[in-house]
Amino acid sequence: MRAFTLIELLIVIGITVVLATISFLNIFNFRGQNDLDLTVKEIVVVLRNAQDRSISQESGSRWGVHFENPVSAGGFYDLFSGIDYSTSSLVSRSTLRSNLQFSDPAGGNSKDIIFSPVSGLPGGSSTIIIFTKNNPSVSSTIIVNSNGQIQY
Repeated sequence: MRAFTLIELLIVIGITVVLATISFLNIFNFRGQNDLDLTVKEIVVVLRNAQDRSISQESGSRWGVHFENPVSAGGFYDLFSGIDYSTSSLVSRSTLRSNLQFSDPAGGNSKDIIFSPVSGLPGGSSTIIIFTKNNPSVSSTIIVNSNGQIQY
């Protein structure tokens, strides 16, 4: 009768642990990348929505998106109508997923992208950069050109 030795069992268990660890880390990174991609697409939709509402002069006003990156809490972005964020009417607020963070605007800062009525042009070029907290090298940049193009 043949049986496994203790060394053979330890080798098999060790290989299994290494493979499980690698798989877990890949799934974790995959989730972070998917969250980043989904959030970038959501922000682009909100930006295009603000631009479209400005072009059509919905509510007789210009529209914009406010990005906030507080030091103590997670970041968020607001869709608003009005001349500027401080005197605006808030339409919707979206928060970043817990594993994501803004790089631009930097921590403790905010940024507004406001579109002009009829033309839908922003006040100037602007960028929004988001990265995954567990791997800051994984990031995505949203660019709003001065000619109104929104790219990511």
